[in-house]
Amino acid sequence: MDAGGKSNVRTCSELSAGEEIEAWHKGRLFHRGRVTETIPSMDLFWIVDSRTGARKLLDVEALEIVRVEKIIPAEAVRAENVRADTVRAETAHVEAARTERAVRGERAAPVTRVSRREPHVVWFSSA
Repeated sequence: MDAGGKSNVRTCSELSAGEEIEAWHKGRLFHRGRVTETIPSMDLFWIVDSRTGARKLLDVEALEIVRVEKIIPAEAVRAENVRADTVRAETAHVEAARTERAVRGERAAPVTRVSRREPHVVWFSSA
């Protein structure tokens, strides 16, 4: 892998589902996306194109395939951190309440069981 986080792929067997690739032809970027499935015996693989969202079948022999690092938008990282902080805060709150009840000698609230009803199926007959 070079300094830019890219490495050339020579055969389809080097790829696995989930990897990010770029497909180049004559110095122009044709496709960029995530590998979804490979057929190593034919050197073919499918990607989901990141620009269009379409599924594309690519040939290793016809294109220059370059493996690249996944790009994660900063907003997604921030959103994940906010979710993690929220979960930690909620867990800490629940644990604090449980500890407080235990200190006071209170028992945990009993868990009530709700009966699960199966859907009612009605069959109609024309006879």
